[in-house]
Amino acid sequence: MIRLMIVDDEQIVLDGLRFLIEDRFEDIQIVATLRSGREAVEACRTLVPDLVLMDIKMPGISGIEAIETIRKQHQEIRFIIISAYEQFEYAQQAVELGVREYILKPVNPAKLTEVLQKAVREIKEEQERRTQEMENREKLERILPVLEHGFIYSLLLGEDYREELGQYRELFEIQKESGFVLVFEFGEGVHGKLRNRIGTGVKSQSFYPLVQSILKYKCKCIVGPMIINRMTVLVYEDRCENEYEQRLSAMELGEALHQKIQEVADTNVYVGIGGCHPLEKIKNSLEEANYALNRMSDEQILHFGDIAFWEDREDGYSFVDIKADEVELIQMMETAPEEELVRQARHFFNRVEKKFKGSSVDVQNILLELMVMALGLSYRHNLQEADVGYSTYLGEFKRLESLVELENWCLQKIRKIAGMVQGSKHQHVSKVVLEAKEFIDAHYNQDLSLQEVSKRVSVSPQYFSKIFKEEIGLSYVEYVRKIRIDVAKDMLRSQQYSVKEICYRIGYNDPNYFSRLFKKLVGVSPTDYK
Repeated sequence: MIRLMIVDDEQIVLDGLRFLIEDRFEDIQIVATLRSGREAVEACRTLVPDLVLMDIKMPGISGIEAIETIRKQHQEIRFIIISAYEQFEYAQQAVELGVREYILKPVNPAKLTEVLQKAVREIKEEQERRTQEMENREKLERILPVLEHGFIYSLLLGEDYREELGQYRELFEIQKESGFVLVFEFGEGVHGKLRNRIGTGVKSQSFYPLVQSILKYKCKCIVGPMIINRMTVLVYEDRCENEYEQRLSAMELGEALHQKIQEVADTNVYVGIGGCHPLEKIKNSLEEANYALNRMSDEQILHFGDIAFWEDREDGYSFVDIKADEVELIQMMETAPEEELVRQARHFFNRVEKKFKGSSVDVQNILLELMVMALGLSYRHNLQEADVGYSTYLGEFKRLESLVELENWCLQKIRKIAGMVQGSKHQHVSKVVLEAKEFIDAHYNQDLSLQEVSKRVSVSPQYFSKIFKEEIGLSYVEYVRKIRIDVAKDMLRSQQYSVKEICYRIGYNDPNYFSRLFKKLVGVSPTDYK
Protein backbone atom coordinates (compact mmCIF):
# COMPACT_ATOMS: atom_id res chain seq x y z
CA MET A 1 0.00 0.00 0.00
CA ILE A 2 1.37 3.41 -1.05
CA ARG A 3 1.06 6.08 1.67
CA LEU A 4 -0.07 9.45 0.26
CA MET A 5 -0.28 12.90 1.84
CA ILE A 6 -2.21 15.80 0.25
CA VAL A 7 -1.31 19.42 1.08
CA ASP A 8 -3.43 22.36 -0.16
CA ASP A 9 -4.84 25.45 1.54
CA GLU A 10 -8.27 25.03 -0.13
CA GLN A 11 -10.56 22.50 1.54
CA ILE A 12 -12.58 22.00 -1.64
CA VAL A 13 -9.40 20.91 -3.45
CA LEU A 14 -8.49 18.51 -0.63
CA ASP A 15 -11.94 16.95 -0.70
CA GLY A 16 -11.96 16.66 -4.48
CA LEU A 17 -8.54 15.04 -4.64
CA ARG A 18 -9.42 12.59 -1.85
CA PHE A 19 -12.64 11.55 -3.63
CA LEU A 20 -10.90 11.13 -6.98
CA ILE A 21 -7.97 9.10 -5.59
CA GLU A 22 -10.02 6.84 -3.34
CA ASP A 23 -12.37 6.14 -6.22
CA ARG A 24 -9.65 5.19 -8.71
CA PHE A 25 -6.81 3.68 -6.63
CA GLU A 26 -7.10 0.70 -4.32
CA ASP A 27 -3.37 0.59 -3.63
CA ILE A 28 -3.11 4.17 -2.31
CA GLN A 29 -3.81 5.03 1.33
CA ILE A 30 -4.33 8.73 2.10
CA VAL A 31 -2.65 9.18 5.48
CA ALA A 32 -3.32 12.93 5.86
CA THR A 33 -4.88 15.99 4.19
CA LEU A 34 -3.22 19.21 5.36
CA ARG A 35 -3.67 22.91 4.67
CA SER A 36 -0.20 24.43 5.16
CA GLY A 37 3.47 23.80 4.50
CA ARG A 38 4.21 23.90 8.24
CA GLU A 39 1.69 21.13 8.92
CA ALA A 40 3.24 19.08 6.11
CA VAL A 41 6.74 19.40 7.58
CA GLU A 42 5.54 18.32 11.03
CA ALA A 43 3.39 15.45 9.72
CA CYS A 44 6.19 14.00 7.58
CA ARG A 45 8.31 13.51 10.70
CA THR A 46 5.87 10.95 12.08
CA LEU A 47 3.82 9.69 9.15
CA VAL A 48 6.69 9.43 6.58
CA PRO A 49 4.53 9.06 3.44
CA ASP A 50 5.76 7.56 0.20
CA LEU A 51 4.23 10.31 -1.94
CA VAL A 52 3.07 13.93 -1.34
CA LEU A 53 0.76 16.05 -3.49
CA MET A 54 1.86 19.59 -2.65
CA ASP A 55 0.40 22.99 -3.47
CA ILE A 56 2.99 25.72 -4.07
CA LYS A 57 1.30 28.90 -2.86
CA MET A 58 0.08 28.54 0.74
CA PRO A 59 0.01 30.83 3.79
CA GLY A 60 3.27 30.85 5.75
CA ILE A 61 5.73 28.28 4.46
CA SER A 62 5.34 27.77 0.72
CA GLY A 63 5.20 24.35 -0.89
CA ILE A 64 8.72 24.76 -2.27
CA GLU A 65 10.09 25.66 1.19
CA ALA A 66 8.24 22.72 2.76
CA ILE A 67 9.66 20.30 0.18
CA GLU A 68 13.17 21.62 0.76
CA THR A 69 12.82 21.14 4.54
CA ILE A 70 11.30 17.67 4.26
CA ARG A 71 14.01 16.58 1.78
CA LYS A 72 16.69 17.14 4.40
CA GLN A 73 15.18 14.42 6.60
CA HIS A 74 13.48 12.13 4.08
CA GLN A 75 15.25 11.86 0.72
CA GLU A 76 13.07 8.90 -0.29
CA ILE A 77 9.72 10.80 -0.24
CA ARG A 78 8.44 11.71 -3.72
CA PHE A 79 6.58 14.93 -4.50
CA ILE A 80 4.05 16.00 -7.12
CA ILE A 81 3.34 19.74 -7.38
CA ILE A 82 -0.28 20.87 -7.86
CA SER A 83 -0.69 24.60 -8.34
CA ALA A 84 -2.45 27.30 -10.24
CA TYR A 85 0.84 29.13 -10.68
CA GLU A 86 2.63 28.34 -13.92
CA GLN A 87 5.64 30.58 -13.43
CA PHE A 88 8.85 29.05 -14.73
CA GLU A 89 10.78 29.85 -11.54
CA TYR A 90 8.51 27.55 -9.51
CA ALA A 91 8.91 24.70 -11.98
CA GLN A 92 12.67 25.22 -12.00
CA GLN A 93 12.89 25.17 -8.20
CA ALA A 94 10.74 22.04 -8.09
CA VAL A 95 13.01 20.23 -10.57
CA GLU A 96 16.09 21.16 -8.53
CA LEU A 97 14.44 19.57 -5.49
CA GLY A 98 13.76 16.33 -7.36
CA VAL A 99 10.04 16.82 -7.99
CA ARG A 100 8.88 14.41 -10.71
CA GLU A 101 5.67 16.14 -11.96
CA TYR A 102 4.09 19.63 -12.04
CA ILE A 103 0.29 19.64 -12.51
CA LEU A 104 -1.80 22.79 -12.99
CA LYS A 105 -5.16 23.60 -11.44
CA PRO A 106 -7.91 22.96 -12.20
CA VAL A 107 -6.73 19.37 -12.02
CA ASN A 108 -7.49 17.19 -15.02
CA PRO A 109 -8.65 13.80 -13.57
CA ALA A 110 -7.12 11.86 -16.46
CA LYS A 111 -3.78 13.67 -16.10
CA LEU A 112 -3.71 13.16 -12.33
CA THR A 113 -4.56 9.46 -12.74
CA GLU A 114 -1.75 9.03 -15.27
CA VAL A 115 0.79 10.80 -13.04
CA LEU A 116 -0.22 8.84 -9.94
CA GLN A 117 -0.11 5.51 -11.78
CA LYS A 118 3.43 6.27 -12.91
CA ALA A 119 4.50 7.36 -9.41
CA VAL A 120 2.96 4.28 -7.78
CA ARG A 121 4.68 2.00 -10.29
CA GLU A 122 8.07 3.63 -9.66
CA ILE A 123 7.63 3.56 -5.88
CA LYS A 124 6.75 -0.14 -5.93
CA GLU A 125 9.74 -0.90 -8.14
CA GLU A 126 11.98 1.02 -5.76
CA GLN A 127 10.50 -0.81 -2.75
CA GLU A 128 11.10 -4.16 -4.45
CA ARG A 129 14.65 -3.15 -5.26
CA ARG A 130 15.32 -2.15 -1.65
CA THR A 131 13.78 -5.38 -0.38
CA GLN A 132 15.99 -7.38 -2.75
CA GLU A 133 19.06 -5.41 -1.67
CA MET A 134 18.27 -6.10 1.98
CA GLU A 135 17.82 -9.81 1.28
CA ASN A 136 21.08 -9.89 -0.68
CA ARG A 137 22.83 -8.05 2.13
CA GLU A 138 21.51 -10.52 4.70
CA LYS A 139 22.74 -13.42 2.57
CA LEU A 140 26.08 -11.72 2.18
CA GLU A 141 26.37 -11.18 5.93
CA ARG A 142 25.78 -14.91 6.45
CA ILE A 143 28.49 -16.00 4.01
CA LEU A 144 30.96 -13.24 4.93
CA PRO A 145 32.59 -15.23 7.79
CA VAL A 146 32.99 -18.21 5.45
CA LEU A 147 34.74 -16.04 2.84
CA GLU A 148 36.96 -14.44 5.45
CA HIS A 149 37.91 -17.74 7.06
CA GLY A 150 38.71 -19.22 3.66
CA PHE A 151 41.01 -16.34 2.83
CA ILE A 152 42.83 -16.53 6.18
CA TYR A 153 43.24 -20.31 5.85
CA SER A 154 44.80 -19.79 2.41
CA LEU A 155 47.14 -17.21 3.90
CA LEU A 156 48.14 -19.44 6.81
CA LEU A 157 48.66 -22.53 4.65
CA GLY A 158 50.88 -20.66 2.20
CA GLU A 159 48.54 -21.20 -0.74
CA ASP A 160 48.08 -18.74 -3.60
CA TYR A 161 45.44 -16.47 -2.05
CA ARG A 162 45.66 -13.64 -4.61
CA GLU A 163 42.60 -14.68 -6.62
CA GLU A 164 40.49 -14.98 -3.47
CA LEU A 165 41.74 -11.60 -2.29
CA GLY A 166 40.86 -10.00 -5.62
CA GLN A 167 37.34 -11.43 -5.53
CA TYR A 168 36.88 -10.35 -1.93
CA ARG A 169 38.05 -6.79 -2.64
CA GLU A 170 35.76 -6.51 -5.66
CA LEU A 171 32.78 -7.91 -3.76
CA PHE A 172 33.11 -5.36 -0.98
CA GLU A 173 34.51 -2.53 -3.14
CA ILE A 174 37.70 -2.25 -1.09
CA GLN A 175 39.97 0.44 -2.54
CA LYS A 176 43.12 0.10 -0.42
CA GLU A 177 46.09 -1.69 -1.99
CA SER A 178 47.97 -2.62 1.18
CA GLY A 179 47.53 -3.67 4.79
CA PHE A 180 49.06 -5.31 7.85
CA VAL A 181 48.37 -8.40 9.95
CA LEU A 182 47.63 -8.67 13.66
CA VAL A 183 47.81 -12.05 15.39
CA PHE A 184 45.91 -12.30 18.68
CA GLU A 185 46.83 -14.98 21.19
CA PHE A 186 44.63 -15.88 24.14
CA GLY A 187 45.84 -17.81 27.16
CA GLU A 188 46.19 -18.26 30.88
CA GLY A 189 49.44 -17.20 32.53
CA VAL A 190 52.46 -15.27 31.24
CA HIS A 191 53.20 -15.15 27.53
CA GLY A 192 55.81 -17.75 26.64
CA LYS A 193 54.51 -20.02 29.42
CA LEU A 194 50.82 -20.06 28.57
CA ARG A 195 48.85 -22.93 30.10
CA ASN A 196 45.94 -24.90 28.72
CA ARG A 197 46.06 -23.55 25.16
CA ILE A 198 43.48 -26.01 23.85
CA GLY A 199 41.12 -25.29 26.74
CA THR A 200 41.52 -21.57 26.14
CA GLY A 201 40.78 -22.10 22.45
CA VAL A 202 37.54 -23.90 23.31
CA LYS A 203 36.55 -21.19 25.78
CA SER A 204 37.41 -18.44 23.29
CA GLN A 205 34.62 -19.60 20.98
CA SER A 206 32.14 -18.12 23.46
CA PHE A 207 33.55 -14.58 23.16
CA TYR A 208 34.68 -14.86 19.51
CA PRO A 209 31.53 -13.11 18.15
CA LEU A 210 32.11 -10.15 20.49
CA VAL A 211 35.77 -9.93 19.45
CA GLN A 212 34.74 -10.08 15.79
CA SER A 213 32.26 -7.22 16.34
CA ILE A 214 34.93 -5.09 18.05
CA LEU A 215 37.35 -5.61 15.17
CA LYS A 216 34.74 -4.80 12.50
CA TYR A 217 33.69 -1.65 14.36
CA LYS A 218 37.22 -0.35 14.85
CA CYS A 219 38.71 -0.98 11.40
CA LYS A 220 38.18 -2.33 7.87
CA CYS A 221 39.48 -5.86 8.15
CA ILE A 222 39.23 -9.57 7.40
CA VAL A 223 38.79 -11.62 10.58
CA GLY A 224 40.04 -15.18 10.60
CA PRO A 225 38.78 -18.11 12.69
CA MET A 226 40.05 -19.06 16.13
CA ILE A 227 42.72 -21.71 15.55
CA ILE A 228 43.55 -23.34 18.89
CA ASN A 229 44.16 -20.10 20.82
CA ARG A 230 45.23 -17.72 18.03
CA MET A 231 43.28 -15.48 15.67
CA THR A 232 44.68 -13.81 12.54
CA VAL A 233 43.33 -10.46 11.31
CA LEU A 234 44.19 -8.53 8.12
CA VAL A 235 43.68 -4.76 8.40
CA TYR A 236 43.44 -2.66 5.24
CA GLU A 237 45.71 0.37 5.40
CA ASP A 238 47.28 2.82 2.96
CA ARG A 239 51.06 2.71 2.96
CA CYS A 240 52.95 5.88 3.80
CA GLU A 241 56.59 6.72 3.21
CA ASN A 242 57.33 7.22 6.90
CA GLU A 243 57.59 3.70 8.35
CA TYR A 244 57.80 5.04 11.89
CA GLU A 245 54.52 6.96 11.59
CA GLN A 246 52.89 3.89 10.08
CA ARG A 247 54.14 1.78 12.96
CA LEU A 248 52.78 4.26 15.52
CA SER A 249 49.38 4.22 13.82
CA ALA A 250 49.30 0.40 13.83
CA MET A 251 50.33 0.33 17.51
CA GLU A 252 47.56 2.79 18.43
CA LEU A 253 45.02 0.56 16.73
CA GLY A 254 46.52 -2.53 18.38
CA GLU A 255 46.35 -0.93 21.82
CA ALA A 256 42.74 0.18 21.31
CA LEU A 257 41.74 -3.30 20.12
CA HIS A 258 43.65 -4.97 22.94
CA GLN A 259 41.87 -2.84 25.55
CA LYS A 260 38.40 -3.56 24.16
CA ILE A 261 39.01 -7.27 23.58
CA GLN A 262 40.55 -7.72 27.03
CA GLU A 263 37.27 -6.43 28.48
CA VAL A 264 35.21 -9.23 26.86
CA ALA A 265 37.77 -12.06 26.89
CA ASP A 266 37.92 -14.07 30.11
CA THR A 267 41.67 -14.62 29.70
CA ASN A 268 44.89 -12.77 28.86
CA VAL A 269 45.27 -11.27 25.38
CA TYR A 270 48.54 -10.75 23.46
CA VAL A 271 48.96 -9.03 20.09
CA GLY A 272 51.73 -9.37 17.51
CA ILE A 273 51.68 -6.78 14.70
CA GLY A 274 53.36 -7.07 11.30
CA GLY A 275 54.51 -4.28 9.00
CA CYS A 276 52.42 -2.71 6.24
CA HIS A 277 52.84 -4.47 2.86
CA PRO A 278 51.13 -4.55 -0.54
CA LEU A 279 48.23 -7.00 -0.37
CA GLU A 280 49.84 -9.39 -2.84
CA LYS A 281 52.76 -9.69 -0.36
CA ILE A 282 50.69 -9.70 2.84
CA LYS A 283 52.18 -13.08 3.72
CA ASN A 284 55.26 -11.12 4.81
CA SER A 285 53.20 -9.20 7.37
CA LEU A 286 51.78 -12.47 8.70
CA GLU A 287 55.28 -13.85 9.21
CA GLU A 288 56.30 -10.63 10.96
CA ALA A 289 53.25 -10.63 13.25
CA ASN A 290 53.91 -14.24 14.30
CA TYR A 291 57.58 -13.44 14.79
CA ALA A 292 56.69 -10.47 17.03
CA LEU A 293 54.26 -12.61 19.03
CA ASN A 294 56.84 -15.35 19.52
CA ARG A 295 59.53 -12.85 20.62
CA MET A 296 57.41 -11.33 23.40
CA SER A 297 58.72 -11.38 26.95
CA ASP A 298 56.77 -9.13 29.33
CA GLU A 299 54.88 -7.16 26.65
CA GLN A 300 51.26 -7.63 25.72
CA ILE A 301 51.53 -5.83 22.37
CA LEU A 302 54.60 -5.91 20.14
CA HIS A 303 55.20 -4.53 16.65
CA PHE A 304 57.65 -6.33 14.43
CA GLY A 305 59.45 -3.06 13.65
CA ASP A 306 60.23 -2.49 17.34
CA ILE A 307 62.22 -5.68 17.82
CA ALA A 308 65.80 -4.66 18.53
CA PHE A 309 67.20 -7.93 17.20
CA TRP A 310 65.61 -7.21 13.87
CA GLU A 311 66.76 -3.61 13.71
CA ASP A 312 70.35 -4.53 14.61
CA ARG A 313 70.77 -7.46 12.22
CA GLU A 314 74.14 -7.37 10.47
CA ASP A 315 73.60 -8.90 7.06
CA GLY A 316 70.17 -7.48 6.20
CA TYR A 317 68.84 -10.92 5.17
CA SER A 318 65.80 -11.40 7.36
CA PHE A 319 63.64 -14.31 8.39
CA VAL A 320 60.86 -12.88 6.24
CA ASP A 321 63.30 -12.51 3.31
CA ILE A 322 64.11 -16.22 3.62
CA LYS A 323 60.43 -17.12 3.57
CA ALA A 324 59.84 -14.90 0.56
CA ASP A 325 62.77 -16.46 -1.34
CA GLU A 326 61.47 -19.94 -0.56
CA VAL A 327 58.04 -19.06 -1.93
CA GLU A 328 59.64 -17.51 -5.03
CA LEU A 329 61.69 -20.65 -5.66
CA ILE A 330 58.60 -22.87 -5.41
CA GLN A 331 56.76 -20.61 -7.85
CA MET A 332 59.71 -20.71 -10.24
CA MET A 333 59.60 -24.51 -10.20
CA GLU A 334 56.25 -24.30 -12.00
CA THR A 335 57.29 -21.93 -14.81
CA ALA A 336 60.95 -20.91 -14.90
CA PRO A 337 63.55 -22.37 -17.30
CA GLU A 338 65.92 -24.85 -15.63
CA GLU A 339 68.98 -22.58 -15.97
CA GLU A 340 67.22 -19.68 -14.27
CA LEU A 341 65.86 -21.96 -11.53
CA VAL A 342 69.33 -23.40 -10.78
CA ARG A 343 70.89 -19.93 -10.64
CA GLN A 344 68.23 -18.70 -8.21
CA ALA A 345 68.54 -21.82 -6.02
CA ARG A 346 72.33 -21.46 -5.74
CA HIS A 347 71.91 -17.78 -4.89
CA PHE A 348 69.46 -18.75 -2.14
CA PHE A 349 71.85 -21.37 -0.72
CA ASN A 350 74.69 -18.81 -0.60
CA ARG A 351 72.57 -16.23 1.20
CA VAL A 352 71.41 -18.78 3.77
CA GLU A 353 74.99 -19.93 4.45
CA LYS A 354 76.12 -16.34 4.88
CA LYS A 355 73.17 -15.57 7.14
CA PHE A 356 73.97 -18.41 9.55
CA LYS A 357 77.75 -18.21 9.06
CA GLY A 358 78.01 -21.85 8.07
CA SER A 359 76.02 -23.24 11.03
CA SER A 360 75.03 -26.64 9.62
CA VAL A 361 72.02 -27.12 11.90
CA ASP A 362 70.40 -23.81 10.95
CA VAL A 363 71.10 -24.27 7.24
CA GLN A 364 69.77 -27.85 7.36
CA ASN A 365 66.54 -26.64 8.94
CA ILE A 366 66.04 -24.04 6.21
CA LEU A 367 66.76 -26.52 3.40
CA LEU A 368 64.52 -29.16 4.98
CA GLU A 369 61.70 -26.61 5.06
CA LEU A 370 62.33 -25.81 1.39
CA MET A 371 62.16 -29.48 0.43
CA VAL A 372 58.89 -29.96 2.32
CA MET A 373 57.48 -27.08 0.25
CA ALA A 374 58.82 -28.67 -2.95
CA LEU A 375 57.15 -31.97 -2.06
CA GLY A 376 53.95 -30.09 -1.37
CA LEU A 377 54.17 -28.73 -4.92
CA SER A 378 54.52 -32.26 -6.30
CA TYR A 379 51.44 -33.37 -4.32
CA ARG A 380 49.39 -30.52 -5.76
CA HIS A 381 50.32 -31.63 -9.28
CA ASN A 382 49.47 -35.29 -8.57
CA LEU A 383 53.00 -36.60 -9.19
CA GLN A 384 53.37 -40.27 -8.31
CA GLU A 385 55.54 -41.84 -5.60
CA ALA A 386 57.25 -44.00 -8.20
CA ASP A 387 58.42 -40.91 -10.06
CA VAL A 388 59.34 -38.62 -7.16
CA GLY A 389 60.28 -41.11 -4.42
CA TYR A 390 58.78 -39.17 -1.51
CA SER A 391 59.35 -41.95 1.03
CA THR A 392 63.16 -41.93 0.77
CA TYR A 393 63.74 -38.17 0.97
CA LEU A 394 64.06 -37.82 4.74
CA GLY A 395 66.46 -40.74 5.06
CA GLU A 396 68.65 -39.40 2.22
CA PHE A 397 68.57 -35.93 3.73
CA LYS A 398 69.78 -37.12 7.15
CA ARG A 399 72.64 -39.17 5.71
CA LEU A 400 74.24 -36.17 4.01
CA GLU A 401 76.96 -34.71 6.25
CA SER A 402 78.49 -31.75 4.43
CA LEU A 403 76.57 -28.64 3.37
CA VAL A 404 77.94 -28.98 -0.17
CA GLU A 405 76.47 -32.49 -0.49
CA LEU A 406 73.20 -31.34 1.04
CA GLU A 407 72.84 -28.36 -1.30
CA ASN A 408 73.69 -30.44 -4.37
CA TRP A 409 71.14 -33.08 -3.33
CA CYS A 410 68.45 -30.41 -2.81
CA LEU A 411 69.26 -28.86 -6.17
CA GLN A 412 68.99 -32.24 -7.90
CA LYS A 413 65.57 -32.91 -6.37
CA ILE A 414 64.33 -29.38 -7.15
CA ARG A 415 65.32 -29.78 -10.81
CA LYS A 416 63.67 -33.20 -11.02
CA ILE A 417 60.37 -32.09 -9.45
CA ALA A 418 60.30 -28.87 -11.49
CA GLY A 419 60.81 -30.84 -14.70
CA MET A 420 57.96 -33.23 -13.91
CA VAL A 421 55.63 -30.42 -12.76
CA GLN A 422 56.21 -28.34 -15.88
CA GLY A 423 55.89 -31.42 -18.08
CA SER A 424 52.62 -32.52 -16.47
CA LYS A 425 51.10 -29.09 -16.95
CA HIS A 426 51.36 -29.42 -20.74
CA GLN A 427 50.53 -33.11 -21.18
CA HIS A 428 46.98 -33.47 -19.96
CA VAL A 429 45.11 -30.19 -20.02
CA SER A 430 46.01 -28.44 -23.26
CA LYS A 431 43.23 -30.00 -25.34
CA VAL A 432 40.55 -29.25 -22.74
CA VAL A 433 41.73 -25.69 -22.11
CA LEU A 434 42.24 -24.97 -25.81
CA GLU A 435 38.66 -26.02 -26.59
CA ALA A 436 37.34 -23.92 -23.70
CA LYS A 437 39.46 -20.94 -24.74
CA GLU A 438 38.20 -21.06 -28.32
CA PHE A 439 34.59 -21.20 -27.08
CA ILE A 440 35.11 -18.26 -24.70
CA ASP A 441 36.84 -16.21 -27.42
CA ALA A 442 33.83 -16.72 -29.70
CA HIS A 443 31.17 -16.00 -27.07
CA TYR A 444 32.90 -13.50 -24.73
CA ASN A 445 30.01 -11.01 -25.03
CA GLN A 446 27.46 -13.50 -23.70
CA ASP A 447 26.62 -14.25 -20.08
CA LEU A 448 28.79 -17.37 -19.83
CA SER A 449 29.23 -18.99 -16.44
CA LEU A 450 32.13 -21.19 -15.39
CA GLN A 451 29.66 -24.07 -15.04
CA GLU A 452 28.46 -23.69 -18.65
CA VAL A 453 31.96 -23.68 -20.12
CA SER A 454 33.15 -26.60 -17.97
CA LYS A 455 30.09 -28.60 -19.03
CA ARG A 456 30.92 -27.95 -22.68
CA VAL A 457 34.39 -29.48 -22.27
CA SER A 458 33.02 -32.31 -20.08
CA VAL A 459 34.99 -31.71 -16.87
CA SER A 460 33.83 -30.65 -13.41
CA PRO A 461 33.76 -26.89 -12.67
CA GLN A 462 36.30 -27.33 -9.85
CA TYR A 463 38.81 -29.20 -11.99
CA PHE A 464 38.26 -26.92 -14.97
CA SER A 465 38.90 -23.84 -12.83
CA LYS A 466 42.17 -25.37 -11.59
CA ILE A 467 43.58 -26.48 -14.93
CA PHE A 468 42.48 -23.31 -16.73
CA LYS A 469 44.40 -21.16 -14.24
CA GLU A 470 47.47 -23.40 -14.50
CA GLU A 471 47.49 -23.43 -18.31
CA ILE A 472 46.51 -19.85 -19.13
CA GLY A 473 47.94 -18.13 -16.08
CA LEU A 474 44.63 -16.36 -15.43
CA SER A 475 41.47 -17.48 -13.70
CA TYR A 476 38.34 -17.98 -15.79
CA VAL A 477 36.88 -14.65 -14.63
CA GLU A 478 40.16 -12.81 -15.22
CA TYR A 479 40.45 -14.25 -18.74
CA VAL A 480 36.90 -13.23 -19.73
CA ARG A 481 37.58 -9.73 -18.41
CA LYS A 482 40.83 -9.53 -20.34
CA ILE A 483 39.14 -10.54 -23.60
CA ARG A 484 36.35 -8.03 -23.10
CA ILE A 485 38.67 -5.18 -22.14
CA ASP A 486 40.98 -5.91 -25.10
CA VAL A 487 37.99 -5.75 -27.47
CA ALA A 488 36.82 -2.56 -25.74
CA LYS A 489 40.23 -0.95 -26.31
CA ASP A 490 40.06 -1.77 -30.02
CA MET A 491 36.55 -0.32 -30.25
CA LEU A 492 37.57 2.83 -28.39
CA ARG A 493 40.49 3.34 -30.77
CA SER A 494 38.12 3.05 -33.73
CA GLN A 495 35.98 5.90 -32.31
CA GLN A 496 32.87 4.34 -33.88
CA TYR A 497 30.98 3.67 -30.66
CA SER A 498 30.17 5.47 -27.42
CA VAL A 499 31.35 4.09 -24.09
CA LYS A 500 27.80 2.98 -23.33
CA GLU A 501 27.49 1.13 -26.65
CA ILE A 502 30.83 -0.60 -26.10
CA CYS A 503 29.75 -1.67 -22.61
CA TYR A 504 26.71 -3.49 -23.99
CA ARG A 505 28.54 -4.92 -27.03
CA ILE A 506 31.21 -6.65 -24.94
CA GLY A 507 28.73 -8.22 -22.53
CA TYR A 508 28.32 -5.82 -19.58
CA ASN A 509 24.98 -4.36 -18.51
CA ASP A 510 26.19 -1.51 -16.31
CA PRO A 511 28.23 1.30 -17.96
CA ASN A 512 29.38 2.58 -14.56
CA TYR A 513 30.73 -0.84 -13.60
CA PHE A 514 32.41 -1.15 -17.00
CA SER A 515 34.10 2.25 -16.60
CA ARG A 516 35.38 1.38 -13.12
CA LEU A 517 36.68 -2.00 -14.28
CA PHE A 518 38.34 -0.49 -17.37
CA LYS A 519 40.15 2.13 -15.29
CA LYS A 520 41.23 -0.51 -12.76
CA LEU A 521 42.72 -2.81 -15.43
CA VAL A 522 43.99 -0.25 -17.96
CA GLY A 523 44.88 2.65 -15.69
CA VAL A 524 42.73 5.28 -17.38
CA SER A 525 39.00 5.69 -17.88
CA PRO A 526 37.41 4.69 -21.21
CA THR A 527 36.83 8.35 -22.11
CA ASP A 528 40.55 9.13 -21.60
CA TYR A 529 41.85 6.05 -23.45
CA LYS A 530 43.53 6.71 -26.79
